[in-house]
Amino acid sequence: MIALLNKNEENVKEIFKVISTKYDLIDSIMSFGMDTYWRKKLIESLKLKDGHDILDVGCGSGKISYSIENEIRADHIYAMDITKEMFPFNKGSKVQFIEGSAMSIPLEDKCIDRVVSGFLTRNVPSLETYIGEVYRVLKPGGIFCNLDIFDPQKALIAPLFRIYFYKIVPIIFDKMSGTESYSYLARSVQTFVSPPSLNTILLKAGFSEVTFKRMAGGTVFIHTAIK
Repeated sequence: MIALLNKNEENVKEIFKVISTKYDLIDSIMSFGMDTYWRKKLIESLKLKDGHDILDVGCGSGKISYSIENEIRADHIYAMDITKEMFPFNKGSKVQFIEGSAMSIPLEDKCIDRVVSGFLTRNVPSLETYIGEVYRVLKPGGIFCNLDIFDPQKALIAPLFRIYFYKIVPIIFDKMSGTESYSYLARSVQTFVSPPSLNTILLKAGFSEVTFKRMAGGTVFIHTAIK
């Protein structure tokens, strides 16, 4: 049995390992197909240009990285995740998959133009450490964009969201996946920081300008931070 609130990287790695072949499908079903739209808006927020070096942290199967590859002629697109079982096999792609930890990104200082992460930050052992690593690898003027799910708190949608995400999602998708992984993912939202708190962490890390975009009735946010 997986410890539901333990964000130790080995536990998180095991959670995503056991659902690696079903994750993308269940993700789309669970979000009613809206995950594709959210990723599109995330990529738009990056303000990509040809020649950029891109890092996708917590890349999973590489959906964001492959979309970026189709958008621009990047110099390098690095797709990193601690769970290599999530990586696809795409011989024709120039995306470089790296097995690595968000707590210690295996890249040099100031070498990346854009860092992006989708549905990662709820799962890292330390937000401050991860954001610090993002800041370290970004070039001056570089942009970090983060997409994640948050508890809607006082929004009108909050009661419905909590019934769906904290009650229904674990029952249906744990059964569909044959694991307790979606109970963990539901709890990771319930115990996550608020969007303004993430803003504060980004500013404390040294980012000069931080904004966020509210979507899905206040349950999904894109944070954009400029170094």
